[in-house]
Amino acid sequence: MSTEVFFNTLILKALKLKSTDLHITYKEGLGTCEFRTIKGMLKVKNPIIDRSLVEYIKYHSKLDLLKTYKPQTGYFKVKLANQIIQLRVAYIKNNYTESLVIRIMNPPNYLNLETLFSSPDLLLIKTELRRSAGLILISGTTGSGKTTTLYTILNALSDLKIYTIEDPIESYHSQLIQLQVNERQDLTFETALKQVLRHDPNIIVIGEIRDENEAKAAIRCALTGHLVISTIHSNSAIKTIDRLENLGSSRQEILSVLNLVIHQTLYSNGTSRNMSYELYKL
Repeated sequence: MSTEVFFNTLILKALKLKSTDLHITYKEGLGTCEFRTIKGMLKVKNPIIDRSLVEYIKYHSKLDLLKTYKPQTGYFKVKLANQIIQLRVAYIKNNYTESLVIRIMNPPNYLNLETLFSSPDLLLIKTELRRSAGLILISGTTGSGKTTTLYTILNALSDLKIYTIEDPIESYHSQLIQLQVNERQDLTFETALKQVLRHDPNIIVIGEIRDENEAKAAIRCALTGHLVISTIHSNSAIKTIDRLENLGSSRQEILSVLNLVIHQTLYSNGTSRNMSYELYKL
């Protein structure tokens, strides 16, 4: 079996399990593979994870093969069963171990707002999305579906001028103007943000707030009269405020711009995965 066929087999298995991520670890000539599922991590029995598979993933996700000592993020697509599957790859290496986490992004599965949210939550969200300024955050834990909810919301706003700043772009969308941070090409987060502000957008999307710079930038944009939407890791809607404070923003600034927090939790009913939502309106 070729490396490409074996990799595609892993992706198909992940889709069948409704997995969000594949975790591949390669250490001293031995490899392991696990799927993140709603029931937790599922280990693949007797996988043939060798050096060729690791190099295949690194090459196709366009990682810098000369800088393997540096944590990197890449992206590529595969066509399986007449469907384009988008993959985000996170890579870390130390002296003995290489770790790859492959996030499966599947744009055709994005739903509509009426499917995700029930009334009166739906009415509140639609009202907040039509405000001219402020900050809307989609929060949750790792793998809870924040990006799916984000793009579902953006799909409902096709009449607006929306710019996104992402690192990397999670899913390409024809109705959005998307910028991907690329420091090797001198397109830093700050540079991208300055360019976006010059285009007078209706909405600015920051793919994910991970650090102090992104948190402060989101708040700064909201303070200057723009509607900003982003995702952030947190354990509850109210704790999202604490998370922003931990990233260096003052509580006064946060409360002055934060319009709405949509916190979501992914759960299983035994046969399918569903999302529950908790809204926090300021």
